[in-house]
Amino acid sequence: MSDLGEYATVFKALSDPLRLRLLSMLPSNNDKRAFCVCELAQRLGVSQPCLSHHMNILKTAGLVGFEKDGCSVFYFVDQEQVVGKLNGFRERIQG
Repeated sequence: MSDLGEYATVFKALSDPLRLRLLSMLPSNNDKRAFCVCELAQRLGVSQPCLSHHMNILKTAGLVGFEKDGCSVFYFVDQEQVVGKLNGFRERIQG
């Protein structure tokens, strides 16, 4: 990432407690477990539209991926992207 605006998008996505909870609940892209939106919404006690809003922010930041299966969407943490973005910022501030 060369543009600081991209880092701002990542840190904005990480700044919300609900989104941090989501990231901690989601499986990694290497794991076979998965949650659909309805399961996640129920576990977090939020509406599906609210959850979808937060998932879109995490997708825009490149922190989560998803797979569709019929009408269901299953989300996972894209570990490579998360680690890459955080390491890229660390390297940038270290000079």
